[in-house]
Amino acid sequence: MNQPTTFLERVRPTIDALPDGPDKDKLLALAEAQDAMERTDVHPKDRARAMRRLLQIDAAQASGNGAPAKARGKIA
Repeated sequence: MNQPTTFLERVRPTIDALPDGPDKDKLLALAEAQDAMERTDVHPKDRARAMRRLLQIDAAQASGNGAPAKARGKIA
């Protein structure tokens, strides 16, 4: 049996069980950012991009300008 090795693989079942909505999107973005930070095979530019995306989601929700950005799948 394959054991999940990355952070995103470990938390994916929990995230998938949540109902669709802004909380699920933000949690997925957070998990992707954390996964990018932990993995050694992710380029530093991609790590920075993941963190910026997470901050943009947080800023959009705080300002009330539009819907939060959707998470876009796996980073690497």
